[in-house]
Amino acid sequence: MVPNFSLRQLSYLVAVAETGSMTAAAETEHVSQAAISAGIHDLERGLGAQLLARRPGHGVTLTEAGLEVVADARRVLAAAADVQSSARTPDADLRGVLRLGCYSTLAPLYLPPLHGTFAVQHPAVELSVIEESQEELRRALTSGACELAVTYDTGLGPGLATETIRSLRPYALLPADHRLAAETTVTVEDLADEPLVVYAQGPSPGNTEQLFRDVGAVPRIVHTSANIEVVRCLVARGLGWTHLVQRWPLDVSLEGEPLVCIPLSGNVPVHRVVAAWPEQDRLSRRAAAVVSFLHDAAQRIGGFSDCDPAPGAALASSAAPPAR
Repeated sequence: MVPNFSLRQLSYLVAVAETGSMTAAAETEHVSQAAISAGIHDLERGLGAQLLARRPGHGVTLTEAGLEVVADARRVLAAAADVQSSARTPDADLRGVLRLGCYSTLAPLYLPPLHGTFAVQHPAVELSVIEESQEELRRALTSGACELAVTYDTGLGPGLATETIRSLRPYALLPADHRLAAETTVTVEDLADEPLVVYAQGPSPGNTEQLFRDVGAVPRIVHTSANIEVVRCLVARGLGWTHLVQRWPLDVSLEGEPLVCIPLSGNVPVHRVVAAWPEQDRLSRRAAAVVSFLHDAAQRIGGFSDCDPAPGAALASSAAPPAR
C-alpha cells in the first residue's frame, strides 16, 4: 500500500519537534512557515491523528500520537537517506547524517577518534552527537533521536540490540602512597573497610552496591560526585579509594597528583562497552561503519580487558537483523 504522506512532510514534523516552533522549523528546512504548517496539516489529515498541540503565543508541542510518529519518522528518514546513498554510490562513499549518542565518561575516549579519523575516512557522513547519561541515551534511542549509542550494557533494559565493543574488568583507583599501591591485584575485601569515593553517574552506584554486597560488606562512603575528575582528584589526595571500569590514559589527577590503578580480582563482574540501537531497526551502512570503527578504536584505549570481542560479535541477547 502506498502511504498517503511524503518524506518531506515527515521531515517538516521532525524539524518542528527538534526546534519547538514552526518558524524555527521553516528556517531549518529552508522553506516558508506557511509551507511547514500546510505540510504538517496534510500529514495529520493523511494519518487521521492530531500530531501537534498548537498554543498561540506558546509555540507547539507534540501530542502523544505526535511523539510516536516523530520516533517512526526519524527512522523512516534515516532509512530513506541510506537507500539514496546506496543507490548513488553502492560501493563507494558513505554519506548522510548519523545521530550518535555517547555515555558521558566514554565520550573523551571514543568521540575524538570518531570526529577525527572516522570523519577523514568518511567525509560525506555528518556526525550529530549527544553526550548523555545512561537513561537519557535509552530515551534517545527509543524515541528515534539517536540511531546508535556507545555506552555500557549495565541497566540498558529491554528493547535494545547491542554489540560488544569491549569487555572490561573493574579496577581499584588508589593514591600513589596507598599501602597496597605495589600490588598486582587487590580484592574488594582488601579495601572494604577503607573510605570510599563514589562516582554517581549511570550504573556506577549500583556497581558499588553489588561489589560490596557480594563480599558481605557495607561501603564507607565519604564523598559522592557526578564528576569523574572530582572523584579522581579526591582519591589522589588520599580521601579514599574508588573502583572504576574504564581506565584513563594517564594515571594522574587534574591537579597533577599520581594515581595507581590495580585490577580487582575475585568474583567481580565484567562490564561491556557496547554499541546499542533499537532492536526493531536494522543498522544503516553508516551506523555499521561506525560500529566497525569503534572496535578498532577500542584496541588503542587503555583498560583492564577481559576477552575483547572481534568485530561483529554481537551479544547473544541481541535479536536484531544484520546490518545492511
